[in-house]
Amino acid sequence: MTTLNTYVVTGTIADEHTVALDEPLPISQGKVRLVVEPITVPQRSYMEVMETIRERQRLRGHRPPTKEEVDAYIQGERNSWGDDHAPLS
Repeated sequence: MTTLNTYVVTGTIADEHTVALDEPLPISQGKVRLVVEPITVPQRSYMEVMETIRERQRLRGHRPPTKEEVDAYIQGERNSWGDDHAPLS
């Protein structure tokens, strides 16, 4: 007798025939039974999302570029364009 494993994974319905899984399943190709259970994902405000992003950046030591670094980068990009992209006067 063959023992069958059951895997539970979340995903997103892409269209009427496609489900995109959030992680791979440890099985080879073949026919499977799919039971769909809709889940509710709580909606977060823009500010909540931004706070989460900034906190994760802070925890990993991220330091945003200074104004001077951004200005130097932009000037370097502009300098690389050549004369055919010079600003109009």
